[in-house]
Amino acid sequence: MRGLLEVVKAEYVFVYGDVLRRKSALVSFLAYPYMLSAFILIVGYGVGGLNAFTEKTGVDPVLFYVSGSYIMLSVMAVSDDLMWRPDFDHWMGTLPYVLLSPVSRAYRYIAIPLPRLTLVVLLGATSVMPVFTVLEGLGGILAGLIVVLIGVLASLSFIPVSMLVMGLLYRSTGENWRVLNIVRPLLMILIGVYYPRQMMPWIGRLVTYLLPPSNSVEAAQRFLATLQLDTYSWLLIGLTVALSIVYLPVGIKGLVAWEGRLRLTGVRTE
Repeated sequence: MRGLLEVVKAEYVFVYGDVLRRKSALVSFLAYPYMLSAFILIVGYGVGGLNAFTEKTGVDPVLFYVSGSYIMLSVMAVSDDLMWRPDFDHWMGTLPYVLLSPVSRAYRYIAIPLPRLTLVVLLGATSVMPVFTVLEGLGGILAGLIVVLIGVLASLSFIPVSMLVMGLLYRSTGENWRVLNIVRPLLMILIGVYYPRQMMPWIGRLVTYLLPPSNSVEAAQRFLATLQLDTYSWLLIGLTVALSIVYLPVGIKGLVAWEGRLRLTGVRTE
């Protein structure tokens, strides 16, 4: 446990040294949910009006898109930091040192997304909570907190998926960044933040049930309709946790195997 805490501390120093140095990037990150929601709502208002969305879905469009933007950015913040780290280490020329490090591989890959996860909580506190409080009153504080927690769960549940994708991708191709730029948007679509899986073809819908964050997203969307967590929503949350537990050891094993292969073949740095 002490080893894990040391790795987590190192990741926090590394990430927040960059975050605090580039304060404009932090401000932009916190403003993204508002900007994305405003853009979608303006376009939607021009096409059919906000009332049309409420009539067809039963959900306030402002709450829906602010929550959706928050969850999407939360998942992206955590998953991108994890999936791009091997390429980052390779480009910086530090990958050989990482491979020679005595640090537990499981500890390292679990620690990488945790600093961004803290930013996810801050993002929810500055976007979801204020909007829910303004639109729903004091009762919106609890509702907003539930959405924030579901967003955190979605982010955490995407860590094993990211590890699994990394293990498969980095072992099978050399142009990792090209493939990542294709896989990443596909995963964002399948998560179902802006395109609910109920509207997907049955094959796509089946795939989404295998993605832990997609189940959390549906639970959040159902919650927005009634501001209550029904039995099915709890079932989706349980499925999210169960799939994450299943994927985690598989993802770590794949990454360890990839690193073992690099130790045998060597790392080419440029």
